[in-house]
Amino acid sequence: MIPSLALQQAVRARLLADPFISASVLPERIRAGDRRPSEFPSIILSPARTEILGRAAGGQIVAEVSAMLHVWADADGSGTGEGIAAGVFMALIDAPEAEGFEIDEWQRPHLTWVDQAGAVANASFGTVALRATIRWRDQ
Repeated sequence: MIPSLALQQAVRARLLADPFISASVLPERIRAGDRRPSEFPSIILSPARTEILGRAAGGQIVAEVSAMLHVWADADGSGTGEGIAAGVFMALIDAPEAEGFEIDEWQRPHLTWVDQAGAVANASFGTVALRATIRWRDQ
C-alpha cells in the first residue's frame, strides 16, 4: 500500500459523498494533481508527504501523512469559492472512512483563503492542510 495515495482516495471519496460539495464541484474536478486547474471550481489534492514512523504489533506499519487540498474558484464576488472551501473544511473535520488501513490520529484541517483575482486570471484560491497518522498491515 502507498499510504499517501490511500489517504488521497479516502479524502476524495469523502468529498464526493458530501452533498454540498458534489452539487458545487463536478466529480472530475475533484482530483489529485500538482498544477493549477484550467476550469473552476476545482479541488486539487496535492502530492502528500509521508514519513514512516515505524512498526506496530502484528507486522503493521505506522506513518504520518500530510497533504494539501487546493480549492480554486472564479473570483466573481459570489462567495462560491469561500463556500466550497468551508464545505471542504467541514466535510473533513472528522477523519474519512479508511479502506485497507486505519486512521489512528486525524488532525483537524487548517483553512487559508486568498483572493488572487488580480494575480491569477480572476481566480480565488484556498488551501486546506490535512495530517493523519495511519497504520496498515504489511503484506
